[in-house]
Amino acid sequence: MIGATGYVGARLVPHLLSAGHAVRVLVRDPAKLDRLPWAHDVERVVGDVDSAADRACTGVEAVFYLVHSMDGPGYAGRDRAAAERLAAAAGEAGVRRVVYLGGLQPAGEENSEHLASRRETGDALLAGPVPAAVLQAGIVVGAGSASFEMIRHLATLSPVLPLPDRAWNAVQPIGIDDVLHHLTACLELAPEVNRTFDIGGAEVLSFRELMTGFATVAGRFRPLTVPLPVSAPRMLARAVEALTPVDRHLAGPLLESMAHDLVVRDDPPNGPPPGGPTPYAETVRRALAEEGAAGRAATDLPEPVLHGEHVEDVEAPAAVLWEVISGIGGDNGWYTVPGVWALRGGIDRLLGGVGARRTRAARPVEGAALDWWRVEEVDEGRSLTLRAETKLPGTVHLELRAEPVDAGRSRYVQRVVFRPDGLTGRAYWYAQLPAHDFVFAVMARTIAGVARTRARRGAATRRAATRRAQPA
Repeated sequence: MIGATGYVGARLVPHLLSAGHAVRVLVRDPAKLDRLPWAHDVERVVGDVDSAADRACTGVEAVFYLVHSMDGPGYAGRDRAAAERLAAAAGEAGVRRVVYLGGLQPAGEENSEHLASRRETGDALLAGPVPAAVLQAGIVVGAGSASFEMIRHLATLSPVLPLPDRAWNAVQPIGIDDVLHHLTACLELAPEVNRTFDIGGAEVLSFRELMTGFATVAGRFRPLTVPLPVSAPRMLARAVEALTPVDRHLAGPLLESMAHDLVVRDDPPNGPPPGGPTPYAETVRRALAEEGAAGRAATDLPEPVLHGEHVEDVEAPAAVLWEVISGIGGDNGWYTVPGVWALRGGIDRLLGGVGARRTRAARPVEGAALDWWRVEEVDEGRSLTLRAETKLPGTVHLELRAEPVDAGRSRYVQRVVFRPDGLTGRAYWYAQLPAHDFVFAVMARTIAGVARTRARRGAATRRAATRRAQPA
């Protein structure tokens, strides 16, 4: 598989593994692969299509090609050339099937640069020596998909949502589960099949209806949408970059594609999924559940930009620093400005939240409450990740890490990540940023100081015990 660490690929690999297939992946960045839970269940080839396509294709029956550049000017030419190299390598290696995920195409001759590039890439594979199945999909709905995240953030941005008039054009979204079904179904096609297939969900909607539909499923206020007689994708892409996690190089092509009706005009490979195509509302519910349960292990998006980090060098072993981290909360407190958490808890209680509750297990356990936080992940001896349960216009995660330096020293890393909820969330983040930085800086310095004091006391206790053990 090429593109295994991307949004679709990272979800397709475990889907294939569970069906009993052996999987080899071609990756440029092994560290990115190592962050995925199935990394040790696949064979890896390090490199890119230019340097390692032949090694990736040798000895395999089918290649899934799931890459799209969209990272700046000239991406169309790079994608076409890479597809031609992959097709040639697959032919020389005796591969029997190539599967590519492209984009739905408009009915007429007019096209966006983004969609035209997807078509050219598919055409290059179809013209190659190996039979290809080119799937053409519209917006893929799932937590972490760039198009879905853009819809999600815009839908919760403001009670009044100005949209370009092209937002009233038609589109046929598809849930990620259906995409995985259709991709896997391509392995069952007759050997001679070499063609495109359109895949889509149960409904044809407008881009506007995607946003209002998301708001309904998410239990949010449906924004009042106002059409704007403008079509300036580059300007709108910069606005999207400022207001959502989607950068302009991703947003621009997506916005350009909105100029066309993008609906299914062909049958999928081997028929619809069991039970039929998934309705849009259900795909949104599944996306929200996926995000809540596991976050975004692999995504089309960059790291969140709203974050704060404090790092302290600690004159104490990492094990001692970890003892301080793992004992945080409850009667031990949070090692910061006295009274500040009580004040924050009181405000939260007035807003209907959990307030400044005090509750903790003897040790942090995933899923357990830790005062007004919820433990999301524990890497024993190394890191603790918490999610705030207070009333906020967004989602806050706090990560505390103990990194060893040498036998007697360590590094404390404390990172706060905030995913804002619309304009209100961003306004909140910047309004409280000075106080936030001060409070968390005190917390970081105090935790480092407590660890250092414990280490010194421990060393003094050991020295005293050694003197007492020596004969008079």
